[in-house]
Amino acid sequence: MPKIVKYALSMIFCFTVLIVAVYASNGRVASAPIWQETMYEVESLNLRQQGLDIRGEVPVILEEFGASYENLNQEIENAVNTLAEGTRRIRARHVTFRYEIESTNEVVSIVIYATARAVTDRTTVLSVNFNPRNGNLVTLTQAARNRDITPLVEGKIAEMIRQDPATYYAAFTAPATGQAFYVTNTELVLLFDEFQLSSVPGATSEIRFVLDSIREYTIRNDEYRISNDRYAIRMIPVRRVLEGLGYGVRWEQSEGEAIITLNGQAVIILRPGENNYQLNGVLQRSLETAPLLTGGNMYVPISFFDQILGLTAFTVDSRGDITFITYLGRA
Repeated sequence: MPKIVKYALSMIFCFTVLIVAVYASNGRVASAPIWQETMYEVESLNLRQQGLDIRGEVPVILEEFGASYENLNQEIENAVNTLAEGTRRIRARHVTFRYEIESTNEVVSIVIYATARAVTDRTTVLSVNFNPRNGNLVTLTQAARNRDITPLVEGKIAEMIRQDPATYYAAFTAPATGQAFYVTNTELVLLFDEFQLSSVPGATSEIRFVLDSIREYTIRNDEYRISNDRYAIRMIPVRRVLEGLGYGVRWEQSEGEAIITLNGQAVIILRPGENNYQLNGVLQRSLETAPLLTGGNMYVPISFFDQILGLTAFTVDSRGDITFITYLGRA
């Protein structure tokens, strides 16, 4: 084939590839807008409603964002109205709004704060979270990669109470549904109103989760045993589940014990037939029933996971399948 023909074919091929790439790129941009600062403007608040002076700033999403901009602005307005109404209930005369925006390719979080001026200043918070590609609202479960982290939130708060019982409300239950939050590339952060967790000024008002440290593992109903007594306790193969959650398990033949590790460090020691466990080298309280060693596998009562392991919970579905969730980080 003459060189000039080869050259012409090569140029045609390169041109075709370029056209395809440009078309694909344009198609992605048109169907999947990514959040930019040019997609919103700032609205200054300076009004008086029902005896309340309202000041500050909130964002307004522009039409350039896409078809859902009006719906999102309505969500922002609803959040502002809800926060303003909350300040009226405490008989505040002034409220100042401010906002922060966190964005990733998956979630845009608009966090709106309202600081009420009353006998005691108080800041409350709500968030509007949405997918930047289509404008659909994002729930807390979706932001946690489609995992219900309610028990992990409650576990975090329980740790805070144990570490500092004088500061945090012992009876608090986290209302994870509807809780304000924002998402970064690595973390999911829940935000609480001032004094929602504690009456102490300056106490923690947020709970952070490293997303990659949230682990989930499901075991089918035919993969665990039921104890042969009147209590019919679910006995769970400890190695399979813990390794699925990111822990390590090794068997020490000489000592006849299983050592559970996290990040290479021993956390818990279990021995078959002994109705107790060691935590950090110290003998702790009894288990619901003793671990069972059979068929080369050690089984532990299901209560071991939420009562002994830190920040771990489980749910049982209608088929009897069990989903465990844990947080490998700590408060």
